[in-house]
Amino acid sequence: MNILTTHTELVNNHLPIVMNTYPSMAVGLVSGPGMGKTYLMTHQVRDCWAAANNVKPDEVAVLVYRTADREAAEFAGLMMPSKNANGELETVAIKPDLVRKIDALREQGFKYIVLVLDELLQSFPDVQKTLSSTLDRSENTLGGHDLGSGLFVCFTGNRQADKSGARPALGHLRNRVIQFELEGYNDSTVAQWDRDFASKNGVLPALIDVAKYHATDGFFADSVPADGAYNTFRGLTNVSALISTFIEQKGTTKLDPAMVSLIAAVIGENAADVIENHFDCEGEIPTAAEILSNPESALLPDQTGYQNLAGSLALEIAVDEKSADAAINYITRLRPDLQVQLGVRLISKSRRMGSILISSTAADFIRSHTDLIQLAKDIEV
Repeated sequence: MNILTTHTELVNNHLPIVMNTYPSMAVGLVSGPGMGKTYLMTHQVRDCWAAANNVKPDEVAVLVYRTADREAAEFAGLMMPSKNANGELETVAIKPDLVRKIDALREQGFKYIVLVLDELLQSFPDVQKTLSSTLDRSENTLGGHDLGSGLFVCFTGNRQADKSGARPALGHLRNRVIQFELEGYNDSTVAQWDRDFASKNGVLPALIDVAKYHATDGFFADSVPADGAYNTFRGLTNVSALISTFIEQKGTTKLDPAMVSLIAAVIGENAADVIENHFDCEGEIPTAAEILSNPESALLPDQTGYQNLAGSLALEIAVDEKSADAAINYITRLRPDLQVQLGVRLISKSRRMGSILISSTAADFIRSHTDLIQLAKDIEV
C-alpha cells in the first residue's frame, strides 16, 4: 500500500527534505486519473527545486517525457550498424532521445531540470528496468550516458484499480524511489485544486462552488467505473469550458437537456445532474439582457451562490468593449470577495479579446486592484 499524501504535505514537508538530501531520491506520485498529478509535478515541484538550489523558478527547466507509449530500446538507445575506425561494420547504440532532450536543455543554459517520467506505471516492465538507472539517483545514467548534475527525477502513474493499464512498480525500483499516493477527493483536496489550478486557469467560479459543496458526497469518482464517463478534476475543467461556451452563446445559466447530456458524456450522469440543479436558478439571478442593458439596477441576489452564478453569467457574456463594461459595472455590485475574483478575471479576458474597459467603474476597479491585476498577468504568462 502506498503512503497517502496531499499536495500541501508533499510540497511543504516532503520535497524540501528529499531535495536537500544528496543524492536526492526520485519521487513518484500515484492516484486516480485526472487528479492533477502531472500539473503538480510540472509547477509546484519546479518551484521547490528552484528553492532548493537558490535560483528563480524560470531558471529551472521542466521536461515531461511520456513513458507509457514507448519501448525499452528507445531508452537504452536503438542499435544501429556503423563502421568503426578500421572500416569494419559493427552495431552501436545511438544516444537515447531522452538524453538528447536533456542535453538540449543544458545547451540552452539550464543548470537545473525537473524530469517528469509521465505515466511510468503504465509502461512495460522492461521500460521500468531500463529506466532504473535514471530513477536510482546514485547512478544518474540512461543507456550508459551520464545525465549530469542539477537533475531532479519524478514520475506519475495510476493505481491498478483505475483500469488504466497500470502495473505495480518493479520491486527493485520500490527500493530506490519514494512513492506516494495522492489523497482522494475531500474538502481539503478540492480547496487545493481551486487554489493551485482552478482559479488560475479560468474554471468557472460557479463550477468551483459546485465542487466545494459536493466534495465528499459522491460528486467526484473515487474509483473508475467499469464503463462510462466519471468525474475528476480534469473532467470538471473540460466541463467548465463547455459551459462557458454555452453561457456565452445562450445568455443564460439554465442548462437545456442537450447541454446536460453533453456534460454527462464528459463526467457521467450523476455529476451532470448535480451541476444542472446548481445552475437552475431562473428568476433568482438577472438575465443576460438585463445585465447588458442596465447593469446598475439588474437583479442582485442575496445568496452567495446565486451571486456567483450571476457574476459568472456577466463574465461569460462579456464579448466586446460594450458588454465588458456592462459586466464590470454589474460585478462591482457583488460581495467584495466575488468582486475581486470575477473582476480580475474580466480584466484578463478583456485583455485577451483586445478590448479596453472605458467606464469610470472599470477605471476605479483597476486603480483599486492594481496588484491583483498584475498577478493575473503573471499567471497568464
